[in-house]
Amino acid sequence: MVFTLPSQTTTPLEPIGFSVPSKEYLVKQFVGKKLKDCRTPRLIVDRSVVKRNCEAISAVGAKSGKKIRVHIKTHKTIEATEMQLDSAKTDAIVVSTLAEAYYVINSHLVSSGKLKDVLFGFPVSPDRFDDVYHLSTKVEKFCIFIDHDQTLDALEAYCQQKFGEGAAPKLNVYMKVECGNERAGAAINNDDSVNLARRLTTSPLLNVVGLYTHAGHSYASRDTNAAVNFLRSERDAALAYKKFLADNGVLFENISIGATPTVMAAGLVDSSELEGITELHAGSFVLNDRQQLATQLLDESGLAVTVLCRVASRYPERGSFLMDGGALGFSKDPAPQGGFGDIVGKPHWKLNKLAQEHSIVTEVPFEEFKDVNVGDVFRIVPNHCCLTAACYEFFLIIEDNGDEVVDIWVPVRGW
Repeated sequence: MVFTLPSQTTTPLEPIGFSVPSKEYLVKQFVGKKLKDCRTPRLIVDRSVVKRNCEAISAVGAKSGKKIRVHIKTHKTIEATEMQLDSAKTDAIVVSTLAEAYYVINSHLVSSGKLKDVLFGFPVSPDRFDDVYHLSTKVEKFCIFIDHDQTLDALEAYCQQKFGEGAAPKLNVYMKVECGNERAGAAINNDDSVNLARRLTTSPLLNVVGLYTHAGHSYASRDTNAAVNFLRSERDAALAYKKFLADNGVLFENISIGATPTVMAAGLVDSSELEGITELHAGSFVLNDRQQLATQLLDESGLAVTVLCRVASRYPERGSFLMDGGALGFSKDPAPQGGFGDIVGKPHWKLNKLAQEHSIVTEVPFEEFKDVNVGDVFRIVPNHCCLTAACYEFFLIIEDNGDEVVDIWVPVRGW
């Protein structure tokens, strides 16, 4: 089809600008402070737990014999990205925004050779092509998703206009395929999918890397057996897709599968069960949260993130008290356990209500109000680490469950 190109939009992050506060300034303000002396709400990350979580994913890669590609959307920071790369012995990441891509590509991770392979893990829209081609010149391998032929139509029109006939540099591309999550990806057993795959593999504009699936629905796991079954289902869907395309004369070499539950499950099965799979990808494992706890693939020792909140008022007569935080400090993503967070050290108290700035803790026995005073601080495990972390302009870093700030991590924000 003839595609009418939209105007190109930009990610205003080169040089890194307004979206990233100064770490140097924040370190001077916070490092050495006790948590109770910090303005709330604040996101707290335990660096020692992050390290253990990264080592756990490394062990999965070693046992399975598969390359690990780490997702950085959970934290969007240079520091945690480096820990993920080092522990997993990989040079490959997934980003969810081009802002993340600019941030890490312009860091020491590329110049030092630690980061060589960046995948933009969202089907690229035509207004982003300028940024995509620019980023592809800044790192050894920059990859995109395509899962619809209109995207390829747009790319062809863009390259003709931008570079002229036969002059465009090749882009690396994964074909995103649907594996049961029903979020994104081309469908199996579909003529349109075959036609798209054929166009991708024969296009002079592209270097096809492989097929990519994401089993986001594996978050429904409630025990290790369920997670293993989701892993097998994702594996089978990806292999079936590869065979389906091969039967129609279209060959793909590599397959990348994953989500935190299925990748953690990969550490529970024999490596022979992953035959035909090239790569495993995951991201939430780095911080973990109540959603991941519900899968029973980890225990509380794997929780690296909490939200620090302060008591603003107390209501013993109705068994509740008020803290800051609110929906803008937690998000309203649900978890199977119900409520919006677990109060550390008080498992029977419930964070059941959130307004924009209000966190309301309920089911507090009258006799326990001696432990609750206006101005007290509590740490709360959030439902979904990715969305909660995105609420904060910087993170307070602690070690070994301590109560003193030892570093500041600054995530990139925006798109």
